[in-house]
Amino acid sequence: MSSLTNEHAAAILKPFVDSYVETFNSGSFGKMEDFYDANSVMVEKDKSVLFGKKDIAKSLEQLATDCGKTVMKISNSKYEGVGDYINMFTDFEFHTEKAGVLKGSYIQIWRKVNDVYVIYHDEYQLL
Repeated sequence: MSSLTNEHAAAILKPFVDSYVETFNSGSFGKMEDFYDANSVMVEKDKSVLFGKKDIAKSLEQLATDCGKTVMKISNSKYEGVGDYINMFTDFEFHTEKAGVLKGSYIQIWRKVNDVYVIYHDEYQLL
């Protein structure tokens, strides 16, 4: 497997990440599962695990339902890649109507499937 430079990994993945954030922020939760692999997992560090893109998309929608209108912002993103996988490490903020600002960090492992990158592993931690 060949390694990607961090810059090359970022150039490849950033359009997918931008689309993911835009889709979330627009409230198009029915489309969120398109960003996840069929065998994806979402892990809240030391707390819980969800399996499968349908349950993950439902969980993201539930967050916005419970917290009201929610806007995600990411910062300090770092990328690294090898073969068909690109890892993204980033900080995030959810600006919510009802719960204020929720801050944390996450790592996402994106996998190339049919010339598209999808999230295979999504692990986050609230601060």
